[in-house]
Order: sequence, then structure tokens, then C-alpha cells
Amino acid sequence: MFWKHNTSTQIEALLAKEDVTIQEIMDSEDIINECRLQNKMLIEFLQKTEIMEELISLITKEPSVEIEERSRFKYPNIACELLTCDVPALNEKLASDKVLLDKLYTFLESDLPVNPLLASYFSKVMGALIAKKTEQNWLSYQFTCLQVLDFLKAKDTFISLLLKHLGTSAIMDLMLKLMTQVEGIEMNQNILNWLDSQNIIQSLISLLNPKVDKERHYNVAQLLCDFIRIARDNQKNAVERVDPDPLLNTLESSETISLLLDYILSGEEKSESAIVGGIQVIISLLDFNQSNASKFSSTQNLYGTNINEEICDNEQKQRSISNTTRVMKDRIKQFHDLLVDPPKQIPVSTTVGILDPPLGNIRLQVTKLFSALISTNNQELLKEIEMNETLSLLLDLFFKYQWNNFLHTQVENCLMGALKIHSSDDNDETSNALSKHLLSKCRVIERIINAWKENDEQQSQLHGIRKGYMGHLISIMNKIVTLCNNSLGHYLKDNLPEVAKSLDEFKETTLEETNKIQETLLGGAHPNSSVDNNDDYGDIPFPQSSALQQQMFFQYQIQNSTSQFIEGYSGFSDDAFNLGNDTLQSIEPRVEMNFDLSEGDMVQQQEIFKQVCAQSINTLDDADDQIFDDREHTFQTVIEKNDRNEAAYSSDSDEELPTGNDDNNMEIDPWTSPKIAVEETTSDSTSFGGSDPWKAAGQSEDTVGGWADFSSVRFDVNTPETNEEEKKIEVEENKVESVDCNVKSAAGDRAANLIEDIEKMVEQSVIVEPSKSVAGDSSDSQLEDDKEKKV
Repeated sequence: MFWKHNTSTQIEALLAKEDVTIQEIMDSEDIINECRLQNKMLIEFLQKTEIMEELISLITKEPSVEIEERSRFKYPNIACELLTCDVPALNEKLASDKVLLDKLYTFLESDLPVNPLLASYFSKVMGALIAKKTEQNWLSYQFTCLQVLDFLKAKDTFISLLLKHLGTSAIMDLMLKLMTQVEGIEMNQNILNWLDSQNIIQSLISLLNPKVDKERHYNVAQLLCDFIRIARDNQKNAVERVDPDPLLNTLESSETISLLLDYILSGEEKSESAIVGGIQVIISLLDFNQSNASKFSSTQNLYGTNINEEICDNEQKQRSISNTTRVMKDRIKQFHDLLVDPPKQIPVSTTVGILDPPLGNIRLQVTKLFSALISTNNQELLKEIEMNETLSLLLDLFFKYQWNNFLHTQVENCLMGALKIHSSDDNDETSNALSKHLLSKCRVIERIINAWKENDEQQSQLHGIRKGYMGHLISIMNKIVTLCNNSLGHYLKDNLPEVAKSLDEFKETTLEETNKIQETLLGGAHPNSSVDNNDDYGDIPFPQSSALQQQMFFQYQIQNSTSQFIEGYSGFSDDAFNLGNDTLQSIEPRVEMNFDLSEGDMVQQQEIFKQVCAQSINTLDDADDQIFDDREHTFQTVIEKNDRNEAAYSSDSDEELPTGNDDNNMEIDPWTSPKIAVEETTSDSTSFGGSDPWKAAGQSEDTVGGWADFSSVRFDVNTPETNEEEKKIEVEENKVESVDCNVKSAAGDRAANLIEDIEKMVEQSVIVEPSKSVAGDSSDSQLEDDKEKKV
């Protein structure tokens, strides 16, 4: 928003100046974008008549040659973009002002040759007024298009000037837009009828005269071919019922096709560009783009479109093909002569030698034309081809120009088209005439087998080179063998038994061996096939489609991210997420943990754990008494005993802990044990010596189940403490009530080392508070007694 506001402010500041010029406005970097955004001040400025005239002058008059070349067409380009920004105000201003249109029209009146860049600017501006854009308002388009078309109709020289400049591609594009892109049924039909009344099709055909320049030959042929395709598609895809295209009907008529053939074939002088262009137009008339037609038909059936429209399309197709073949049957001899005696060609030097004469584009296009004519299956036309022995001539060219694969492809199409006619229509002798001619007189099978043998002999020699047509020969022979499964095979056995026998032998020996070689996969196996399991690359998939490749890559990403997630989080313990300050120490997350432990390993780890716990208790006994003066430093541990009837061990005892095989020792979670509830009492005396402080009064050890139950423990202190100690006790009681068996210890370096040993030797540590943890609650005399006992 800032940049938009900033740019608009700059342009508005320029427009506010007196005597501002259009060049100063066009020097602004964002002038085109502001015009598309329809800046009000800018549009008002550009709408001025004098400004519009300057813009049109920039795109119709060539800049001075004194201007630097890289900036010479800067302003004409910007002017063209401003006039084609699809701003309704500018379009309506240009279309409604006859003076401006006259100034624009003067470009067509320029002498030849015109600047191709300025021609593109002119064509773009005129096309923007004629053709509707997707986002353009319909009423605005009708207003501008109607006025422009009326202006052009009033110009008597418009068609002739377009034909004059048709050698420029931009003018050709403008004429194609005028013939195909005017929207609106009524408006489109009016312009087509007007163009047909001006004999636009006949005028375009006349440009294929050999005396006309080559540039217009190529552009006229391209224009007519594009028009045939677009006009047929427009009629098929029309939502509403439309009248037949008068220009297309004129072009498909027999009279126009005869006129076309007269221009390209008559006369002593023959022009390659004219002949090639005319042949391309005829091929377009015969080609109804079957793939798009079938696709369109399936779409129509899906949405329930009237089948009568398809019938009309088929009628038009049959009418167009019939008109073309009817005219072409009388011209077969002329096209055959072009294969025998084409226009003179200069020799061409290639990597395999000098071609003198070369095949040439004319003979290649004539071969392509014969392929299209044979596919029509017109009996009269096929008879003319047979009479002129055109297929035999095509076979000669096939073997003569062994390196021209474009020719080989078209000849193969001609041969297969003729043989398929025989295979598909067994009872029609007229239809089979061309295929019989190909098999008997042209001796196509024998010639192919002989050429195959010649190639084998040539390859067997020193530095022998394989002939360039061998790939097409393999394809042709495989197709012939396939067709022999039908009526073609019966014809060979009945009429040409020796040919049928040689074909069978060739198929079973040479062709079968060749096909095996051709089917052998490079590298010995297809990438998708299974390979040896010992191969390091055997499990790598090679999907054939881009969709499978994307799917495999997506699965790989998912697997990779999942494994990383598990590795990063599977080893974290609950303590790693505890934010409190009252834990013993933080445990580093273990990325890899092996839980596959045998029963013997578990028993051994239990024994080690119990021994370490016993050592830790002895260590605490030997520690300095000052440890117990500070309530913040305690080491808590509880071990379940095997014999539940045995008295609980005392913190003052030096006896070794019992080592049992109780399997429950490692399965109890210390964090789920009951909380310790400490209550102050006023009892006179309670002695801890020789009794179990973990057991509530009047409760048996069987009830406790071998574990300390702190829910009802009462600690009586028989020596009065100071207020300070009472406060300490009160604080400690609150901590004990709020934390579930938290471990706190600072027993020195030895205690820390023991903790590390515990973490390394066992996977889970069960740490609770020993009976010594209440030593701070006893009196000084009691501590002295404990010392004497240790001594």
C-alpha cells in the first residue's frame, strides 16, 4: 500500500505541473501499472485528444535513426501498452473519434517494407478493439467493436492494403483475428458476410501465384490453415446454433480448390514456396483433426448435447472431402510428375556425402499429400494413383534416399494405408485394386526382403554401415505380418504362393530373430523389474510416471520425518519435563534405549541395585553428622524385603541388606507411593531406636505390605525445640506434603558418584527417603547415642 500510494503521488505530482509532456509521464517507472489500475488523473490526462494523437503517432511513425538504438523504441512500446491496457475510457475514446482512427489507419498506407515492430504495435492496438478480452465489459466491447468495424467497412482500400502487407506476420495475425475472433453471433456473422462479399478467400488464394514474393506465400498458407482449424472448432463448440461460416464454405468449395491448384501447378514457372503452401492448405482441408473431434463427441454425449449437431459435422466433413478428392483426381498426374521432375535443386553436402539432386521439400510434401489422399479411400482417386504407378515411384524414393527418415515415415503411411484397405474390405474388388497392385506389380514384399539381405551383406563387410531405412523396414514387415492374419494372407496364398512362402520363412527366421534383439532391454532388465536380491540397488523403485514419482517422494519424506520425530522424543523421561527446582538432578534424554532384556539380566540388575542401595546407606552412616543438621540434604531410599514378617531395617544398623529374588522390586513406581503426612503432637516421648518409624502405630507389617505407608505416621519429639527449629519443621512438612517422594541429597562427592553408578547400571531408579531422613527431628542426646552405637 505504501508503494502504491507513493507511486500514485509521484504521477499525480507530475500531472499537476503546467505544460507537462507525455514523454515526462512515460518516464515514470510505474506508468503502465497505474494505467491498468485506472488512476483517475492519469486516465483524464490520456483521454485528451492531443495526447491520444501523440500516442498514435508514436506507434505509427518510425523513430528517428539518430536516437540511440536501445532506447529508440522505448516510447512507442510504452504508448502501445497504454493503448492496450483495456481501459474502457481509452477504448471508447479511440473508437469514437474518427480523426484518431484515420491517424491509426495511415500505417496501412505506408510503403513497403514496413517496420515489423511498428506493425506489431499497430496490429495489437487494432486487435484490442476488435477481439474481446475475458474481463472486458460486453457493452463496452460492442460499442468499440461496432464503431471500428463500421469504420473499416467504409474504407475501400482496407482489404487490398491488408493483402499488400500480408508478408508481415503481424498483419497476418490481424487478418486472422478479423476472420475468427469477432464475438457476438450477429456481429460475427455480419463481418464474415462482408469479408466474403469482398472475396477475401479468393484474394488470399491469388497470393499463391508463383510471381508473388515468398514471404506472402508462407504467410497466406499459414493463415488459411489456421483459419480452417479455428473456424471448424468455433462451429463445433458454439453454445448457440450458428449459421455456417461463409468464408469456410467458400474455401471448401470445389471452385476455390481448383483455383488453388491452378495457381500452384499451372504455368511454366514453378515456385517451391507456392507449391508447398498450396499442398499444406489441401492437407488441412482433408484433416478434420480426428482426436479433437472424438474428444468433443464424448463431451457432447456426456452433457446430452443434440446428436444432430454431430450429424451436421459429419455432413460437412464428407462434403469437404468429397469436393477436395473430386478436384484432386484430375491432378494426380501433375503431382506424380512433381515426384519425377521437381523444380531444380542445388546439391546439398551432408555427412554421408553429396546429395545431387536432394529430395527437396516439394517431393516430401507431395508424398505427405498422397498419404492423406489414400486415407480417404476414394475409389476414383485410388484408381488414378494405381494407373500412374505412384506407389512404385514412392518405393524407389524410399530406397534411394536411405537417410531421409521424414520421407520413410510418409512412404510407410502410404503403404500401410493401401494394405489396410484390402484387409478391411475383402469383397470389394475395386477397393482391393491398389493393394493388389502394391503386392503384385510393385513387389513390395520381395523388394523389402532383398533390401534386408543387401543390408546384411553390407554390414558384414569391413567398416560396413547399416542402412538408414532399416528401422522403417522392420516396422513395415511386422505390420504386413499382422495384416496377413486376415484376408491379405489368403490373397497371398491363393495368388502369390511363392511370396507367401518366402514371407513365412522370413518371419520365422530373420524377422523373429530381429524382433528378439529389438525387444532386448538395454542393461539386461527393465528398471521396474525385480533384480537379484544380492544387488545393492535391488530395492530402489523406478516409477514411470511423474505422479508415481511424486507419491514415492512424499512417502519418503513422511518416513524420514517420522523416524526423526521418534528418535528425538522417544527417550525423554518425565523428569526432563519437570520445571521444579526440587529434583535431585536432570536426566539427559536417551535417544536410543534397548528394552529387550532377558530374565537373567533383570535378576542381575536387581541384585546390583540392592547392593548399591546398601552401600549408599552405609555411606550415609559414615557421613559427617552435619549432613543431618541441614534438612535440605537427605538421601531417600526404600527397598522392599522378601520376607514381609521381618522387621524393617534401621538407619543406624550396620547389617547388610537382604538379597532376595522378589520380582516385584523393580516393578513398583516410587512416584505412585502414598504421600507422607507429618503431624505435630504433644506426646512426651517417642523413641525411634529399635522400632520401625515407617509403620503406623497399631498397624502390622502385613498391612503395610513391605512398603512404607506415611499416611498415618506420627513423629513425637520429647525434647523441646526452639522456635527456629519449629519453623524449619513446619517448612519441611509443607515440602513433604507437596512433593511425591522427591529426592534431595547433598551427601558429598561420594553420594553423587553413587547416583551416577545407579543411573548407568540400571534403567530405572527407585529412590525414596530412608528412616534417617527424620534424624533432624531427634534431640542432640539421641544423636550422641547413635554415635556411640556406631563406635
